[in-house]
Amino acid sequence: MEETKHTGFGLKLLKIFLAILVPILFFLLLAALFLKLAGLDPVTEAKSLIFRNETTSQGQHAASGGSSQTAQLKAENANQNATIKQLQSENGKLADQVAQLKNQLKQAQNDANAKNTQAKSQAATARQAVYAQTYKTMDPAKAGAIFSKLSVQQAAEYINLLDDKTKAAILENMDVNKAAALTPLLKANTTSSSTASGTSTTTTTTSP
Repeated sequence: MEETKHTGFGLKLLKIFLAILVPILFFLLLAALFLKLAGLDPVTEAKSLIFRNETTSQGQHAASGGSSQTAQLKAENANQNATIKQLQSENGKLADQVAQLKNQLKQAQNDANAKNTQAKSQAATARQAVYAQTYKTMDPAKAGAIFSKLSVQQAAEYINLLDDKTKAAILENMDVNKAAALTPLLKANTTSSSTASGTSTTTTTTSP
């Protein structure tokens, strides 16, 4: 009995399988017949259909891979642009610092030049005061002898540091020709007189 049941069940499965397979085979044969009538090779068309599906799948994978690569390239490009902007900003700051340092250096040079000029002017003024005081306190005859040894330009430069009274006393004790050549170069100088007298007074007051 059990063998009869198994045999009957197997026959039912076989009938079901044949019921499904026969229409499919019939449909495939009918499709192959139509393709033959249309002048097409059924095997070639089946291969092209199968490989077309595979190519489409590969293209989709390639497209997805390409899109991810494009996104990665865009991200890298954005990072590079951000880095470039940062470097440009830092470069601008460095340029401002360099310009500021140049201005500070220029200002320092100008200050140094001004101090140097002022120091030279003060030294020249002090030297002129010493010349004026020296020739003022010197015996006019000795001063005249010294001025006679100098060139006309040098004698004029030094004698114009003195007050008019001291000039006259020195000219009186100079060679006549030298005094005559020196006369047109004389200039009135009351400042030297007041400065020399003030220096003399200060020296006299502070001396013990």
